[in-house]
Amino acid sequence: MIFAKSKPKKRITLRPMTTFSMLPASSFMTTNASLYIDEHLSFSATRVEEESDYYELAWCDAEEIALLSSIVVGIHPDHGKAFLFPARWPFYLEDNGEDLSNPELLAEIVDTLKNEIAVRFASGKDTNSWEELPPFLKNRPYEFNSKLNSTEYHLFLFEHIKPNDTMLIRGLSHLLKCGMLRCLGRSFVDTACLEIYVSLEATLQIILNRLRLAGNPNPTNRDASNYLLSAFNEPAISERYYGEYYDDRIRAIHPNSRFGAAKFTPLYVDDLYMLYNDLLRTYEFLITGVPNSYMVYPTAR
Repeated sequence: MIFAKSKPKKRITLRPMTTFSMLPASSFMTTNASLYIDEHLSFSATRVEEESDYYELAWCDAEEIALLSSIVVGIHPDHGKAFLFPARWPFYLEDNGEDLSNPELLAEIVDTLKNEIAVRFASGKDTNSWEELPPFLKNRPYEFNSKLNSTEYHLFLFEHIKPNDTMLIRGLSHLLKCGMLRCLGRSFVDTACLEIYVSLEATLQIILNRLRLAGNPNPTNRDASNYLLSAFNEPAISERYYGEYYDDRIRAIHPNSRFGAAKFTPLYVDDLYMLYNDLLRTYEFLITGVPNSYMVYPTAR
C-alpha cells in the first residue's frame, strides 16, 4: 500500500488518534468511514471529496467531523464519554472506491501507517509535537470506554450528519474541540468554554433557521428557546436561549463587562461540564429530530 504524496481531491483521509483520547473499546466501521480501534494505533479512515471553499484553520474535513461526532454524540448519558483527539497530521490514499469496513484493508492500513509515522517521526517531518503521537511511539496507552451504544445507533447518527450542512458541521466541530481541550487538563478549561459557546450559538442558528422554514419570518431567541424546551417536554418558558449561560458567556468573552473586570475567566468548571452534557442531547435532537433518541437503541455491553 502506497500513501499519496499530496492531498488528492478525491481521497481517503487517515488520521491517527492521539493518546489524549478516550476511545470506544471496539471499532466502528462503515463503507465510507471507519474508526479503527487498536491498542497501539487507532485511527479514522474517511472518504472525502475536496470542497471549493478553503479554510486555513480547518482541522478536519467535514466528513471526518461527521464520523467523530456520531461517536461522541451517540453515547448513552449514563455510560460516560468518548473524547476523540485526532492528530493534526493526516495521511492520504487515492480514493478508488475501497470498502472502508473491510477488516483486511484496515489491517493493511495499520501496518503502513505505523511505518509512515515512524519514518516521519524519525525525520521530524510533521510530527514535531511529540504529545500527538500514538501509543506505539510513546510510553502512554490509550484509555477506552467499553459502555457505548449499539453500532446501529452510531451509524444512524453518521448517516444523518450531512457534510454540506454548514451550521451543523461548524457547531459539531467546536463541540469536538471543546472535548479535545478538556483532554489537555484543567489549564485549558477556560479555552474550552470559548469553544463550547460557539457550538451553543450554532445550535441557536440551526433552530432559528428551522423556525423560518416553518413559517416564522422573524423568530426570536425566546422562540428558539421554547422550541427546544417543548421538544424535551420542559414546562419552563425562557426569554433567552440557554438563558442560564447568558451571563457566563459575557464574563468569558469580555474581560471587562458590566459584571466588572477579572484577572482570570470567572467561571466554574462544573458549568462547562453541564453545558457540554446538555449540548450532546441538543445536537442529538437536531441531528435525528427525536429527543433522547439514544433510548431507542440497545447499548453495547
